[in-house]
Amino acid sequence: MCAVEILKVMILFVILNIGTFFDTLFILLLVYYGFMFFLRYFGPRVVEKAADKIYRDLKAQEEARRRPEPTSPGQITVEKSDRREKLFRRSDGEYVDFEEVKK
Repeated sequence: MCAVEILKVMILFVILNIGTFFDTLFILLLVYYGFMFFLRYFGPRVVEKAADKIYRDLKAQEEARRRPEPTSPGQITVEKSDRREKLFRRSDGEYVDFEEVKK
């Protein structure tokens, strides 16, 4: 092969590689814009359904927690309050526990 033929083959390879590059670029852009289209129109619906499911599950848990369990007559039940009372207020100052030191 002479230099001219080698140059023609190299130019052909460059042209084919450029064409492949543009094909790949086109496919990547198509996938990107397809994904963005999907997110724009279906993303809010998916998020809304997930939020509704979480809301329903939390509501069912709260109702189950508030519903008293049936007890038989004569059975003792203990009901506890969820809130704890504070032992001191912020305006009381800092609590310091002193120990007695013997000499």
